[in-house]
Parts: sequence; structure tokens; C-alpha cells
Amino acid sequence: MKERQYRLLPHTADIRLEVRGKDLPELFAASVEALFSLIVDRRRVRPVSSKSWNVSGKDPEEQLFSLLRGALLLFSSDRFLVRTAHATMKVPGVEMKVAGEPFDPLRHAADREIKAVTAHGMTIERVPGGYAARFIVDV
Repeated sequence: MKERQYRLLPHTADIRLEVRGKDLPELFAASVEALFSLIVDRRRVRPVSSKSWNVSGKDPEEQLFSLLRGALLLFSSDRFLVRTAHATMKVPGVEMKVAGEPFDPLRHAADREIKAVTAHGMTIERVPGGYAARFIVDV
């Protein structure tokens, strides 16, 4: 498994994350993986099936917000857990492909419930080596 591309940042009530990637597609994929790492130990999730969705947005922050909302919807409506994610930039937005499996309470211990991803405070900036995103999830 590759080195973790995210870290938890201090926040008063919710969880604030910082995610890094060498380019926007890697940043978007790492953000979706980080979201699922908050829900369950992704090392226990098998990549046995795949799902994909497309989002558009006027800027990378709006695209990331839509991608994370779509990822959370996969879990809340389909009970689908993501092991790996891959993003591709498409005109006019982003295509996200994920691999994982349905939640199995006998194999997957849910660490916490994520209620929502918030647009408030979401930022994406260029940093040495690529991009960094910061966002808050409501737990």
C-alpha cells in the first residue's frame, strides 16, 4: 500500500483534512480515498467491483466538493466502500472511477459516521510538488 497522502488537521467539532497530490487528478483521487479512510480501515476493503461518476464545476474546489458528495452518496445509499480511486480530467469536469466492495459488518468495522462534506473552508492550492486541498467533514 502506498504512503498515506492525507493528514487530519485540528478542528473544533468536525474533522478537517489536508490531502496532497502531484496533480489535480491525483489530488481528487486521494481525497476520495481519505474520506473512506475516515469511515473504515480501507486495507480491509477488497477491490472486487467498480463504480464511476462524472462531475463538473466552475473551479477545482467545486469539482472536489461534488466528487466528495458523490463518494459519500455511494456509501450512504449503496453501502459501497472504496479501496482505490482514480480521477481523469474531462471537459468540462472530472470522471471518478473507484474500486471496492459493499459494506460487510462482519469484516468492516465502521470507525465513524460521516454526515456530510462541507463546502465551507474548502481550498485547493499549488504547493511544492503539486497541490494541497483542505476540507471539512461533518461527523
